[in-house]
Amino acid sequence: MPGVQFSVFLGVLFLFAMPLQAGDADNAGEVIDESHDGEAFVENRGQWVPVPLVISNPTVGTGLQGVLMYLHPQKPGSTHNTTTGIVGMYTNTDSWFTGLFHDDNWKNDTIRFSGFIGTGEFNLDFYGIGEGGIIRDNPIPYEFDITVAVLKPQIRLPGTDNWFAGLQYLILDSGTVLRTSSVIPGLPDITGNVRTAGFGVLATYDSRNNNYYPTAGQWFEAKWLDYGESWGGDNEYDKAVIFINHYQPVIDDVTLALRSRLETSRGDVPFFDLPILQMSGFSRDRYRDQYTISFHAEGRYKFRPRWGVVGFYEFGWFNDDFNQLLTGRRITSYGGGVRWQVTEQKQMHLGVDVAFSTDDNAVYVQIGERF
Repeated sequence: MPGVQFSVFLGVLFLFAMPLQAGDADNAGEVIDESHDGEAFVENRGQWVPVPLVISNPTVGTGLQGVLMYLHPQKPGSTHNTTTGIVGMYTNTDSWFTGLFHDDNWKNDTIRFSGFIGTGEFNLDFYGIGEGGIIRDNPIPYEFDITVAVLKPQIRLPGTDNWFAGLQYLILDSGTVLRTSSVIPGLPDITGNVRTAGFGVLATYDSRNNNYYPTAGQWFEAKWLDYGESWGGDNEYDKAVIFINHYQPVIDDVTLALRSRLETSRGDVPFFDLPILQMSGFSRDRYRDQYTISFHAEGRYKFRPRWGVVGFYEFGWFNDDFNQLLTGRRITSYGGGVRWQVTEQKQMHLGVDVAFSTDDNAVYVQIGERF
């Protein structure tokens, strides 16, 4: 899929993002009460935030996305924001998706839970596995129908402030149609239905001061999932993901965000679940193999209370041999963007990024930070 052209109207994002506040319009997210001896105090309230906006990325194309989020009141003893939402999207590639998500914590942030369920249809491009051979520059279109659910409970480890351990379960029903007839007329399309289901363990370290827009702290996660018949799936394989993010305040309103990420797989992995390079400037389908590793650096500057800019540089590798992972072709990307904070109380941002990569370029319209 070629990169999205720069004809996206960047201002559309900001024109449509109008928050609906659960409370008085002049004091969004707060309730003022003077019943305590005439002294005012602020009660934390939640906020409904409906965000219809243009979506643009080189994987699914350009279209419209609607998100209705409830930003819950801040819980005592926790810097982890609780969020519930409904999302729907449709793009010019006839791709669509709708889903529900929830991210929560209880008992002074000693218990965490995140979950997601959704269904959709995507029209994508298959660039092959690894270097892809002749289809690297002539990808094969494919249709990908999915229904997916993910559950991830965690508990804080006793005697620690920031370490968590937990479990994850994922189940995905998929139908795939590889449109080989569009490449060679008369050649039959390849169809298949696969159920993937995995269960595994994870460990997390989270000292971020805010999970929407962190300006200090670290976020580390290591997880391993076993996929197969034992958990309700068809294919027998396993995957592991390790990442670490570091957020460093530089000067007032300037943050340096760093990230490294490793993803590995082994066994009979469906092509759509192989590790990918989670970088910008190209389709997420473009680079996939048994192993991927990437490094990211992003500078973030809030020049006004609700406005900011970012600039980033990242690079990574993909390979079918872990020992050769860093010896293959290196993929790089760089770019920048604009951020706008949806509400005064919660640092949830809408953003527009432009990215240039080794083989492509792209424009992204998004909700939240990339990491």
